[in-house]
Amino acid sequence: MTKTVLIVEDDRETREEIAEALSEEGYLVLPAGNAAEMWSQLENQPVDLILLDLMLPDGNGLELARNIRQRSKVGIIIVSGKTAEVDRVVGLEVGADDYITKPYSPRELIARVRSVLRRTEGVVYQNNSRPADEADAPIMEFDNWRMDTAAYALFDASGNEINLTTAEFKVLLIFVEHPNRVFTRDQLIDRLHGQDWAGYDRSIDGLVSRLRKKVHPGPKKPEYIKTVRGVGYMFTPKVVLKS
Repeated sequence: MTKTVLIVEDDRETREEIAEALSEEGYLVLPAGNAAEMWSQLENQPVDLILLDLMLPDGNGLELARNIRQRSKVGIIIVSGKTAEVDRVVGLEVGADDYITKPYSPRELIARVRSVLRRTEGVVYQNNSRPADEADAPIMEFDNWRMDTAAYALFDASGNEINLTTAEFKVLLIFVEHPNRVFTRDQLIDRLHGQDWAGYDRSIDGLVSRLRKKVHPGPKKPEYIKTVRGVGYMFTPKVVLKS
């Protein structure tokens, strides 16, 4: 089945070059020169993957990625001239699936597109609705905490929503879905974004540390996420599937 890729790029020449490379590989391409055109395209046709430039005349690509992720799990690849590792990490934090820096070869672009589409198979952005795979997403509970896996929301025992980034929620979900299993850093990277995120292994510890500060059991209980020295991390509470 033909996959639809939305290219959000303000430079016309670059946009046309990307469109040509993708069209030659059999993808259906939708162009958008700014944020307004992007939202218009998303409202009118299902999209399997979004190539999103960071610098747009009417919007910040990172904020747009965050907004898209709040609505859908559709694949997002950020395309940017910024090469610093911190930019890649921020892109990951707001929910992008990959990050490619300019200049890049058509071969590299196609490889990354294929990789993300494999990981997001069956997930489509369509008219602001939840993806089909989220329709029956469960509610999961642990130690009086509640996770709404469809809404990407976490609530404490008092019903207060905890402010988690997309990456923090994803790594917590990995742990909650596999309690008492030890995950290495490499395994967490692979489950979060695959092996294309070079350098992110150095940030896993920071991500887990921030998650621990936001999701803590209280002063008289051990931490939910246990460090297994020399190996990785393990989530220890009992998890209950509610629906």
